[in-house]
Amino acid sequence: MSFYRKYRPQKLSEIVGQDHVRRTFLNALKKGGLTHAYLFSGTRGTGKTSTARIIARALNCLKPESDGEPCNKCEICTEALAGRLVDLIEIDAASNRGIDEIRELKEKIVFAPSRAKAKIYVIDEVHMLTKEAFNALLKTLEEPPEHAYFILATTEAHKVPETILSRCQRFDFHRIDAEEIAEYLGEIAEKEGIKTEKEALGLIAHQSAGGMRDALGMLEQLGAGGEISSELVAESLGLTHPKAVDDFVFALLFKKLSEALETINGLVSEGVNLIQFNKAVLGKLREQMLQKVNEGKIVEAKEILIIIEEFTQAGNELKSATIPQLPLEMAAIVVCDQVTEKDTGSRIHPSTSSGSPLRSEDTEPSKKKAENSKKTDQQKTTSTSINDRTSPAKRDDRTIPTGREIELSPEKVKNVLPEIIGKVSKSFVKVPLRDCSVVSAKGSKIVLGFGSDFVLDKLNIPEVKNELADLFSDALGKNIKVELERVEIKLASSAPDTEQVAPQEIPDKKKSLAEEAEELFAE
Repeated sequence: MSFYRKYRPQKLSEIVGQDHVRRTFLNALKKGGLTHAYLFSGTRGTGKTSTARIIARALNCLKPESDGEPCNKCEICTEALAGRLVDLIEIDAASNRGIDEIRELKEKIVFAPSRAKAKIYVIDEVHMLTKEAFNALLKTLEEPPEHAYFILATTEAHKVPETILSRCQRFDFHRIDAEEIAEYLGEIAEKEGIKTEKEALGLIAHQSAGGMRDALGMLEQLGAGGEISSELVAESLGLTHPKAVDDFVFALLFKKLSEALETINGLVSEGVNLIQFNKAVLGKLREQMLQKVNEGKIVEAKEILIIIEEFTQAGNELKSATIPQLPLEMAAIVVCDQVTEKDTGSRIHPSTSSGSPLRSEDTEPSKKKAENSKKTDQQKTTSTSINDRTSPAKRDDRTIPTGREIELSPEKVKNVLPEIIGKVSKSFVKVPLRDCSVVSAKGSKIVLGFGSDFVLDKLNIPEVKNELADLFSDALGKNIKVELERVEIKLASSAPDTEQVAPQEIPDKKKSLAEEAEELFAE
């Protein structure tokens, strides 16, 4: 017998992770205050059907326990456990979703129970019923016979009509906490004589995404050999070892590009699922970001947020990438600041340009090219300056309102800044722009200050500055040039004498990667 059937909860006290449901029903059973219709909603494997069956036995038990639990020993309970109790009717709405099935239910519900005290109808995946079937069910729910009870279960409560919801007491079954799942799996493994590692059980619990049934299925599959190690779990389920995730995140935070790329390619050679690896990386980055927020290090938290945005985009590209590891490598390079939009002009997306040869002018890393590029930028700046004097109403082929130009001031820049933030096209610009400072605003030049070298390097590119200049020009009615620079920003949440140090400002200590990673992620 499968583990999830063998170890299905037989009492409310055995249901894991749904304390709010257990307390409510135990109190109702003791007082005899159950209503006639309930809706159980939640993801798969969280105990909805098991709870419904326990309640059905508790309602009809001949010798219920003092706390309201079923005895599971009387004639009614044993018949229900064996699936032979005719007064416990389970309907799978996924395969019996039409109006004919509900009409049959309405015809039979008026008859008194055959063996038990009450008739209990458990309708699983109730959201699959047709509109006509819901309408037929509605009248029965409005005026059910005294002996009839309904328990509706669904994984998609939003698809259940409001008219049905309003006639049911609703209970939301939460995803079960990973620690609770791991603890329960340990108890099952001990009963089955399976040797397990605590870390291995944790990996299974996290992979189950809060569903106990999935977790028990994986435990049964991996425990066939009598022993479960973390290496076996990672290999069988295509997971990444937590240490690899920690090392990779450490490399990103401290701009160690070679280590980051080495980790990615090592995972590819091992056949690791890169989508799962990216999810694990995002989870670890989220933990680090929240830790920085709790410590009051907002600037560093925002730097991590920018990294999260890069790898979220990479995750979207992984599914269609021609070269599996390319999106992760591109994100790592951008984050480690070795190649930025300032150098390449624009980021190449594998979904649109994978397999296409790069243009020679994009790949030639010569000194001559860099010098020519610098001269070209200088010429463009000079040309723009001349055009500004001769034709103040034109900028990048866009017409700026003419007439009497307003006098620029930091206060006026601050007033229009919220409007600018709302119109900026790139999400990675919006977050740091909210906390920037207006260093100066005079004539036609605005200087914005940022408290992080990392953020400044990310934003200080022509594409971003030109867009900001256009937006400020439109908002202020005059030609604007935008410059960005590094400033010291005092945070209210930080200690007054404490200086925050961005990750790239930390000196390179002579320690191994493993030692530095262990210190960084030590709890």
